[in-house]
Amino acid sequence: MFGWYMEPLTSRKYPVSMCDLVGNQLPEFSEKESELLADSIYFLGLNYYTTYYATDAPKASQPSYTTDSDGQLLSKEIFIYQLFRLCVDQYLEITLIFVFS
Repeated sequence: MFGWYMEPLTSRKYPVSMCDLVGNQLPEFSEKESELLADSIYFLGLNYYTTYYATDAPKASQPSYTTDSDGQLLSKEIFIYQLFRLCVDQYLEITLIFVFS
């Protein structure tokens, strides 16, 4: 999903997955508009929340981060650093500055 926003800004074209779903509904850019759009990012801010899939779990003998809420993770967690690494590796040639609150 992140690529749906980033690919038009960095490669001047829509992602293949987006074109497959709604290709005929997407606006077309003129050559001049494409040139203006490409590499036009000055600042990219991401507001990211972590999601987990979980199921009920019996009380654990040793409470931990995942068992303290009586749940058991069903999926691998995705860390914010992986998302930022994806941003840099696939779309941007920038320095990342992490701000946590």
